[in-house]
Amino acid sequence: MVALRHCTPLHGGIPDTCFKQAITLIENPRLESMSVRAMFRQPAQMPDNGDMRNHPTQGVTLLLMLLTLPCAGQKTGYNKEAELDEKGNIFVSSDAGRLIWMADTGHCSETIFATDRQTLGCMVAPATDVFPPAPSLKLEIYLKGGKKRTIEPGAPILDWHFWEEGREVAVHSGLNVRRGTYALYESSTARVIENLAEPADEMALPQWAKSQSQIQDEAVPMSAALSQERTYWIAKVLRQIQKIEPGMRRKDLGGMLATEGGLSNRFQRTYVHVDCPYIKVNVRFKAASDETNALNEDPDDTIESVSQPFIQWSTVD
Repeated sequence: MVALRHCTPLHGGIPDTCFKQAITLIENPRLESMSVRAMFRQPAQMPDNGDMRNHPTQGVTLLLMLLTLPCAGQKTGYNKEAELDEKGNIFVSSDAGRLIWMADTGHCSETIFATDRQTLGCMVAPATDVFPPAPSLKLEIYLKGGKKRTIEPGAPILDWHFWEEGREVAVHSGLNVRRGTYALYESSTARVIENLAEPADEMALPQWAKSQSQIQDEAVPMSAALSQERTYWIAKVLRQIQKIEPGMRRKDLGGMLATEGGLSNRFQRTYVHVDCPYIKVNVRFKAASDETNALNEDPDDTIESVSQPFIQWSTVD
């Protein structure tokens, strides 16, 4: 049993805590658990010639059987899908449905689940002690059964996404978005399936190489009639916002504008249009009561000023 103390579990195998618990039980001749003691009781008909008590095989067999029991180092939950728990731990499922820990979100700057919900990608976070921040150079793909594949394109990763329900991974890498390389990898092996240089026209990219934003842009229907309708709608929104005047109340903004994340307080807040979160205005208020409280918004706070509407990507806290 001394040799077993120094053995190293295989990657993704039994945690060290399980080995320690098993060895403790083996070396303690008086097992505390009656159920465990009964499990390893020798059959009455087994002959004992004196050698069995010292034969190392008995201890090894006992160790292997004990390792099948639940222990403190294993996550006992079951799930047929990959999982990201509330603490940021990343798990994949074994063939039997047991959750296998792979990493935590501190290890990843971005995580994406494949549509099969059994494969998960992690863009490995670069070092945080340098300025300007270093780009990410590595992807890790976590597969069912606890397997991990590493993809290193050799240049900063600009964009990446799963393809074919997680069976493949598309990676756009390079020093800038106009001088990059596109590569399609097999998720299960990290083998390169296809490789191509940045084309002069991004419309010429194969579908697997296109980013989600490009696919969305190409899916927007275009026609002269639709363009005219969109122009009318923008004019309608501008007229709605022009009706907001100093002297109105905070509660008067409801139904047309909604609040957004980002830096704000009771006296100044950014609002977005309810039909399009990219159309925004900044509104300043005068407190209706308790003027020293910058956090407690009052529906009766008075509007002092309204900015011109502007367009900006959404801000999330």
